[in-house]
Amino acid sequence: MAVTIQQENRAKTAPDGRHLRSERSRAVIALAMLELVRETGTMPTTDAVADHAGVSRRSIFRHYADVSELLTAAYQLQREEALRRFPRRDPADGSLEERILAFSERASELYEYVMPVRSAAMHLARDYPVLCELMQGDDAVHRMTVESLFAQYFAGLPDDEAGLYISSLVAATSWANWQGLRREQTLPLEVAREVVRTLMRGVMAVAVKGSDA
Repeated sequence: MAVTIQQENRAKTAPDGRHLRSERSRAVIALAMLELVRETGTMPTTDAVADHAGVSRRSIFRHYADVSELLTAAYQLQREEALRRFPRRDPADGSLEERILAFSERASELYEYVMPVRSAAMHLARDYPVLCELMQGDDAVHRMTVESLFAQYFAGLPDDEAGLYISSLVAATSWANWQGLRREQTLPLEVAREVVRTLMRGVMAVAVKGSDA
């Protein structure tokens, strides 16, 4: 029976069963690493990851070149989960207060969700520098989000002054500040969230006054 060009193309683009199984195994192993870090707040052993994933220790290093690659996959998995759970809902056309409320609420929910893994990543980053790069990437996205939502309020200011206010907002709403409020000061979630909002309002009050001057 003659094979048409369309059938040949379909055969070429159809996913290979072995490749799909490999991708599923990679995902299961990364999820096992992520879940163990969430549960313990520390770096699990390879044997623990293998047991949790239901695979052999040898299988882990068949799918991942080293621990850094596995940590990267686990971190990116959490990043994807967090974005699905907490999509951006910043009111681009809302008032300044509406933006502050929406931004601070999402940030606090997101930080609470990622806190176990982010805290562990900070401790592990010295041994696994790739984690530092991943966290810096998240921080860069955070800054861009702040800029996109609040930069219009600094339009009449010199660039260096506007940059100062942006950096102040980034610091007020950062993961590091949230961790300090929740872990070091042991503030309840709602109190910590209101502290962040108070800091944001303070920065914006000074910035708007300067912009109007």
